[in-house]
Amino acid sequence: MNINKILANGEQIIYRPRLHGFAYFNLARLVRNLTTTIFLSDRRFFCGHGLLRRHTHEMVIAKVETINVTESLAGRIFGYGTVYVSGTGAGSITMRYIRKPFELQRQIRSIQS
Repeated sequence: MNINKILANGEQIIYRPRLHGFAYFNLARLVRNLTTTIFLSDRRFFCGHGLLRRHTHEMVIAKVETINVTESLAGRIFGYGTVYVSGTGAGSITMRYIRKPFELQRQIRSIQS
């Protein structure tokens, strides 16, 4: 997906989280993850995925309330985890197999301050 089509005028990307290599082990997961776009801008957090049907989730940074990170034993060893972002009145976004999940959490918090 072309990120420039998603960004608003003057919006700048601050951070682009990446999926860990374990996210590509089976065909269904491979297709989903190859079509996943995740970015953090100075205004919002965006996650979109899908090949034939596109599903997008975005949350205004000011509305982010909690960011939870879960790492399995393998995730701790190999550096990946699941990130749950929830907001006030904005629902929640769940992302699995995020490389360096605590870096994503730190980047979101740094924009909020």
